[in-house]
Amino acid sequence: MKNLFRLSLIIVSLCGCASLHSLISRKPRTITLGNTVYNEETSGKFISWECRDCINDRKTLVEVGTFSDPNLKDSGFVLYDDSDSGNVTHYQRKGINLRWDWGPNENDFAFIIKPDGTGLFYDFSNAKSKSIEADQVFKCQQR
Repeated sequence: MKNLFRLSLIIVSLCGCASLHSLISRKPRTITLGNTVYNEETSGKFISWECRDCINDRKTLVEVGTFSDPNLKDSGFVLYDDSDSGNVTHYQRKGINLRWDWGPNENDFAFIIKPDGTGLFYDFSNAKSKSIEADQVFKCQQR
């Protein structure tokens, strides 16, 4: 029993060291939005959600996020295909949902995350009205 306790203590200690090491060695992330580069050292920590296809969830297809910098509180970003490049968005909380809008007219596309992690992508660029069904559905989790 004593040996089992010692072994458990060693395993917990090693896991704790590995987690601490990964936190310490994490480099600030850099993303490119349009022609502008944003770095966590200057723009504040990125808070983001990785979204995968509901059927084939092997790869992150869309990542949406916000900046922790209070000067960028209404700004967000959308990244494509598991990369660090994408577009600047307008970010807002609408009730209990999170919403990102972007595009040439600033609201041609929208991405909404519901509290259960369901992500909904809308393409309004050719829509006759703003009440259409989602073009794609994703499952999202905070990064």
